[in-house]
Amino acid sequence: MGFFTRRLIPRKVRRIAHPIRAVKRAVTPKPVKKVLRGVSIVRNPLGNAAYAVERSVFTKKRKKRSSPAPVYRHGKCPIKHRSSEVAMRCKN
Repeated sequence: MGFFTRRLIPRKVRRIAHPIRAVKRAVTPKPVKKVLRGVSIVRNPLGNAAYAVERSVFTKKRKKRSSPAPVYRHGKCPIKHRSSEVAMRCKN
């Protein structure tokens, strides 16, 4: 798939276009995937670098959380409760 084609067609659509590939990806164990990824990086470093630059330019940036979710604690309980009601009902 060429550079411009990848820009025109969204990633989700490209993934759906190859259902067998998705099944193979889901069935392959993670250690095997890591080994294959390492081999491809060593085999083609220039292509990999170009693809990394392309991905960094065209992918959407993830939103950072402005503040963490509130946590309610009581006494010496090690659990981080999500609400004060749950913290009061806690048996610890």
